[in-house]
Amino acid sequence: MLERARTRTDRFLQIGEVLIKHGLGSLLGGVLSAPWAAPLRKVRQLDPQHRHTQAEHLRLALEELGPTFVKLGQLASTRQDLLPEDYTRELARLQDSSPPVSFQRLIGQFDGQPEEQLLASFESIDPQPLATGSIGQVHAAVLDGRDVVVKIRRPGVLAGVHQDLDILTELSKMLSRYVGIARGYDVVELTRQFAQRIEEELDYTIEGEHCDRFAEFFAEDPWIRIPRIHWEASSCALLTEDRVRGLKISDIPALDAAGVDRHLLAVTATQALCRMVFQLGLFHADPHPGNLFVQPDGSITVIDFGMVGELSERFRDRLVPLLVGITTGNARQAARATVRLTARPEQEVRAADLEPDMQRIISGYTGRSLQELNLAQLLTDVLRMLHRHHLVLPPEAAMLVKMIATAEALGTTLDPGFDIVAVLTPYAQQYVRSRLSPEMLLRRAREAAKEAVSLGMDAPESVRRVLGVLESGGFDVHLRADELEELMGKVEKLGTRVVAGAVLAAVINGSAHIVASDPGRFKSWYPALVGAGAGSAGMIGGYLAWSLRPRRRR
Repeated sequence: MLERARTRTDRFLQIGEVLIKHGLGSLLGGVLSAPWAAPLRKVRQLDPQHRHTQAEHLRLALEELGPTFVKLGQLASTRQDLLPEDYTRELARLQDSSPPVSFQRLIGQFDGQPEEQLLASFESIDPQPLATGSIGQVHAAVLDGRDVVVKIRRPGVLAGVHQDLDILTELSKMLSRYVGIARGYDVVELTRQFAQRIEEELDYTIEGEHCDRFAEFFAEDPWIRIPRIHWEASSCALLTEDRVRGLKISDIPALDAAGVDRHLLAVTATQALCRMVFQLGLFHADPHPGNLFVQPDGSITVIDFGMVGELSERFRDRLVPLLVGITTGNARQAARATVRLTARPEQEVRAADLEPDMQRIISGYTGRSLQELNLAQLLTDVLRMLHRHHLVLPPEAAMLVKMIATAEALGTTLDPGFDIVAVLTPYAQQYVRSRLSPEMLLRRAREAAKEAVSLGMDAPESVRRVLGVLESGGFDVHLRADELEELMGKVEKLGTRVVAGAVLAAVINGSAHIVASDPGRFKSWYPALVGAGAGSAGMIGGYLAWSLRPRRRR
């Protein structure tokens, strides 16, 4: 790895030199024309004969540039909606490992800091690390008589990563300014998302909080175990948790020798991931075999919650129709769901544009049984389709696809006949049913009513702002008299519909409160109130449906 840069400019020059050496100078945008970048204009390529592919050079450059760029490459390897297949395949080879830091240097960084006292509370710490990474390394230890492991952040990594993130942010802005395709993919926003992700990995308290959330969620599940976090010996730079022992889940000979049912193990692991996605809305984004240990009773202990994806209800509401459309062969539904997942407000994307490609993808799997369906490959094909259409998934979606691919590969390793779709489908169906339950519909009706009322309250102010712009001559509007008459008629009808919609929302909200309350309070009035509310809602809803009906043009 390169020597540590003394200043931001020095580090910028280091990055530029490495990129140019590997034939990637175009990533610097307009930087090379700056006066201070004169040294970079003298750098020569290492491989003018192109013995390595450009994808290989990108991987080599990221490895040479250190932890921040290795993390960037690892995240990029999951983004098949952003990069061609040869790049994602090459970047997947990046390893998050570094030579171990000496134990004395590791703990010496905390002299005079609170972590010094935390480290003193351990009865012993093994100076030889169990594992090393680009951000921290893990040591076995004993705390209050318990076997634990302590993850310790490497010295200097915080300042180095922050410096690199600042530079990456500047580079993304330059790329957006000078390279058109970078603007189309919103490289600035992608860089912000990456910076947020790596900042979370630098703060071990976030990983500990994730661990606690999973432990609470699986507390009643005897087949999934989560190690306990020892907060009294943890900080943003230290994380202490119970030491986990067991069989590596991919060690097939050891599992067979222990008499573990491998099919049941594959189902248990996949069910746990499905529960994370559809019930908790938080999932382990890196469930590789090194993070899953099998206990003698067949239960699974999950470790390392540094990379976690979070799924909002809105995202899951859009994800389920995509999965259902793909697995049932409904290309139109899958295309519509894909547009809802990917489209940004400034993009004009129509489901009809994606439907032919989606149909071709799904047709390739038509006639296969669920056991023969490779869900990970199918989702990968969808990601490549998005790349062709210059559409970008939210980061959590790309992480989810990676998780599904890892889970499917693990399942087939344990049991070659494993069917991930058969395990996933009941959870997706249960999620859909939960979204259509009376309680959920009541909650969503209340939310819709609040939004309608808020829209009604905001409308006068919005109208005043528009009138203010008109009065100040902010823009000119040229209309003929016949156009104006037609426009005023449409505005009048639109206003009537908005008012009717707000009244309908208020009626629904009021009726919902009555239904949710104790009927005993109203006794004889209760049926009449509910009937009046339902009748009013029906009349107003009928009017809105009638007013919105398609009409022939004269």
